[in-house]
Order: sequence, then C-alpha cells, then structure tokens
Amino acid sequence: MIIQAPVKNRTLDQEATGTPQADRHSVVTEREEVSPSKPSLAPAMVLEVRDLRKSFRSGFLKRRIRGIDGVSFSVNRGSVFALIGHNGAGKTTTINCILDLVHADGGEVSIMGLDHRDPASRGRVGYLPERPYFFEHLTGRELLKFYARLLGMPKNRRAARIDEVLAMVGMTAYAGRRLKKFSKGMLQRIGLAQAVLGEPDLLILDEPMSGLDPIGRREIRELLMDLKKAGTTIILSSHIVPDVEMIADTVGILKDGCLVAVRDLDELSNGFSYTGDLALGEAEPAWLPADCRTQNDGRARVQVDSVADLRNLLNDCHREAIPVVSLATHRSSLEELFMEINGETPLKREVVR
Repeated sequence: MIIQAPVKNRTLDQEATGTPQADRHSVVTEREEVSPSKPSLAPAMVLEVRDLRKSFRSGFLKRRIRGIDGVSFSVNRGSVFALIGHNGAGKTTTINCILDLVHADGGEVSIMGLDHRDPASRGRVGYLPERPYFFEHLTGRELLKFYARLLGMPKNRRAARIDEVLAMVGMTAYAGRRLKKFSKGMLQRIGLAQAVLGEPDLLILDEPMSGLDPIGRREIRELLMDLKKAGTTIILSSHIVPDVEMIADTVGILKDGCLVAVRDLDELSNGFSYTGDLALGEAEPAWLPADCRTQNDGRARVQVDSVADLRNLLNDCHREAIPVVSLATHRSSLEELFMEINGETPLKREVVR
C-alpha cells in the first residue's frame, strides 16, 4: 500500500467506487498540496528503530501476549535489510509498528530523520502488506491509476509510469483483467507494482515472495536487486531463507518477538569451518573434545572454526600418529545460523553415526 499524508475529507472507498469529476479533481489538487516532496539532502540512516515494544490482549481473560520486545536495528540508505523468523516471530508486528499502522507500547522509530508518527515521514515510503486487499471490481491498470491519483502524480506522466511498473512485475498482459480473477501470485505482483509506483526512497515489503512460483520468485528477486542498484532502500520480511540470502545485505533474526541476531551477510559468507574425520585406535586421545565420541568403527568427526584451530588439530594428529581420513572446508550460511538460533541444528562438534 502507498503510505502518504492523508487526503482531506475523502476515503478510499469513495474514490474507488465512483465520484463526480469535479470532486475527483479536488481530490487530486489536495493530494498535490499535501504530498511531501523528495528531500534533496536525505540522511544516510534511512530507518532507526530503538527498543520497540508491542503486546496484545487475547483470550477471554484478556491476558497480555508479547508481540515484540526490545527490537532495535538501523538501515542505511541504499541497502537491503531482511527480517526473518518463524511464523509468529514478530515480523509483521515490527513492520506495522514502524509504519505506525499499529501503535507501539514503547520505543522510538525514525524514518529519514522524522518521527514515524509524523505522516510526512511516510511520504517517500512504498509498502506491500503480507495480505494486500484491493477493490476487486477494478482492473490492474485501473487500480494503478487510482493509486497514481492518490500520489498526486502529474496526469501527463501517469500512463507511462503505469506501463513501466506493469512491465517491471510482468503484469502487462493481465492489466485489463479484473482483480477478482487474479490468482494469489498475480495479486502479489500487482501489489508490488503499486508499492513502487511512486518511486519511493524506502520500500517495505512484508513476505513479498508469498504465493509466487519459482519463476516468479526469481523475477521479483531480480527486480529488487535492480531497485537496490537504483538507490532504493528495501526492508523485507520473509521465512524463505535462500531468497533472503540472495537479496539482503543485512539480516535480523526474530525469535519469540525478540531480535536475537543481526548479521552482515558478506561477513557471514566469509566465515569458514573445517571438519576432519579421524581414524582413532583403541584409546581416545585426551585432547579429543568431550562431546565428540567415537563410532563403532573407531572414527570421530571434529569441527573447528579457524585455521589456527585446524593447524592445532592436524599437529595433534601428527604427533600421536592418528590418521586423518578426510578434511572438508565448509562455508557458513544464513540457513545454518537461522536453524542454530532456533535450536534445530546440532552443536558445532558432532560425531559420525
């Protein structure tokens, strides 16, 4: 959805379902008056979130349930920041609080130097919710015309820009079809088209790959990378870790409403570990880790995290004449980090069973 300063005395339903031409013109005029202009000198820090908290009341007794607690992170201009986590981890709640669609219980959010409760802070933000809702009687092109009017886009530019974004999301051939006949993936594409329609500085996408087939996911990944190259800052949430790994610069991992890790993916991908399979004799050496027990055939697998530790392991094996059956180098991955944080992987030293 487009996040803009509000239109005076108008509702979306009135505009979409039919309004006299004179009134429609006044809506556009008002929009053009209140629509904030793109800042000439934008801050390097596009988004800053500090100690964001939100809880909800649920059930018959209305007990408080934690949504998010103490979430803090920042996003630099031109980068891609991804929030990942299991369903219910707090991704959507975090995004809704950032955009002030849900009022946070506490914390501070700054969007391009402005408090997020100030409508002007959202003037250069494009937004796609996890489950977008659009007027089903409109065609794809009519929907984008509607949002172009809300944006205050000049009339002489609307048609060309709409054609451009339809092509970007692969929806040109379906632009004349009514939305009630769209598949979930097509709705996701047209939703992304409206999110980028106003050429936002900050694009916030909640589960943008939802409902897309593999080809569609690849096309959207390529589109997001093109937007990044053009200088757009992107914040997205997802539980599809491989897609995030290909797009994001930085990732934040949410678990039970808490941001438990923030990692630079370049640094993560540069991390290596080394695994050695050792053929032990009758007695286990004293330096063998306690959690690394031998298999029936006398082999054990030892994993180390640095070249120095690997050198020490090989020296120990050489000194005690322990054959090294195999040695493998392993590059760290986001998926492994995600699984480890959620307690779904074994410890770093493991035994061949």
